[in-house]
Amino acid sequence: MKFSIVTDMLGKESFEEAIANAKELGFDYVELRAKLDGDTIDTISVEKARQLGEVVKKHGLKVATLSSWAVNSCTFSGPPKYDNYDEGHHHEMTEQLRRLFDLADAFSAPNVRIYSLHRREGFDTLPPEEKEKEYQHNTAVLLAHAEHAQTRGKVILVENEPPTLANNCVELGELMKNTNHPNLKLNWDIVNGWRTGEFPTVEKYEHIKGHVASVHLKGASREVNSISNEFSHGRFNNFAIAGEDDFEHVEIMTALAKHDPEAILTIDTHYPSFYQQDKIGEVEVVRQTKEFFEKILKVKA
Repeated sequence: MKFSIVTDMLGKESFEEAIANAKELGFDYVELRAKLDGDTIDTISVEKARQLGEVVKKHGLKVATLSSWAVNSCTFSGPPKYDNYDEGHHHEMTEQLRRLFDLADAFSAPNVRIYSLHRREGFDTLPPEEKEKEYQHNTAVLLAHAEHAQTRGKVILVENEPPTLANNCVELGELMKNTNHPNLKLNWDIVNGWRTGEFPTVEKYEHIKGHVASVHLKGASREVNSISNEFSHGRFNNFAIAGEDDFEHVEIMTALAKHDPEAILTIDTHYPSFYQQDKIGEVEVVRQTKEFFEKILKVKA
């Protein structure tokens, strides 16, 4: 399995410095999102992308994924930014994807990370038929985007985020079954499952086995005294340094290595959210995190 790093998690304002750090740490791939010399993937021009792409090549790395916040952007508090049934919104997302595919060409990147449609307030208490209507609409929208990706030779990766209609393994698995498209795969953020209340286990992974193209790796702590009959593993509390956290990574990583061996393992520490005692430096946290997962998998990236 190959390792990647979300370059903005290295904490460098200079893109070349971040890329140089990634190379020094032994990464093969990078994932691009922010801190692109003053831009993000959602603001950078194609011309500038080509220039930064040359920086990546110069250091002997490859871009695995472009991570966009723009396609069905998440709202973690307050009302959503768009209506799931607004055709104008979906047309705008098609245009966003067109631009992202142009950027992917400039960076020689095969994958673009996006989100599912948003999860409306009170979704989990809706009658089953109402939920199914929402799921089917989400499927149709993402399937259209997958067909668009196919025309450009790219793969779109849906990530599980709490405010979306694919926020856990069960929902991701149903999405994969209902779309069944070679250009639509998953970016599984393991810890995000815990944030939604679905503690990630090998049994949960069974729902998405074989569909994972990329994995976001990070650590997490649990709320104090939160283990109960309802939450046997406790509730998610905050992001933390993997290997010094409260999440047991070994079984899931072993299963991933067996069933999704081509998945890119991308370290996305969420360092800015750490408690102060864990802030030992962005690069050092990335180094420790990489070594921790290499030890589990008994590989050297």
